[in-house]
Amino acid sequence: MSLCKGSLVVAAMLGFGTAVVRAEHAKITLEASTQHDKATANVDQTPPDWGKNPRPVLKARAGETIRVQCVFTNVYPHKTLENVVVHLFIARQDKVGQHELPDLTGDVVSETAFEIDLKPGAKAGQRSTLSIDRPGVYLVRVESRNTGSDHEHFAAIDLVVTGKDASK
Repeated sequence: MSLCKGSLVVAAMLGFGTAVVRAEHAKITLEASTQHDKATANVDQTPPDWGKNPRPVLKARAGETIRVQCVFTNVYPHKTLENVVVHLFIARQDKVGQHELPDLTGDVVSETAFEIDLKPGAKAGQRSTLSIDRPGVYLVRVESRNTGSDHEHFAAIDLVVTGKDASK
């Protein structure tokens, strides 16, 4: 009989533990590719700004076409996300895996944002192609803003651009 009581206590504790988990409101997928490489990042969350997961790395050559696609999905089953901002940027950073977000008043290659209402299960996204002529390390990031939650979601990829000759 004490084994049953112990099992009920463990079950009650497990049930309580799941009740305090934060409700997730977004699923984000970010894909970036070149003719020679591809990287995919899935949803991560803030805080901290750099998230909890390591970022995948995409390698490109200067001047090479880079394709970027992101999809933001409202995963709430019964709640519309109103006035959500989906923000996508590509900005120069100092190194791969850098924790500090780049200064968006600095060396920004591309930046877009849109505000949208998303019904449960609805998706919004963007596709673009670009090239970067200057070798260096860049952050490709799509993020949510104004979701009314205690945290935001994002997906990010580190982009390493080498000289036109990959040996440079």
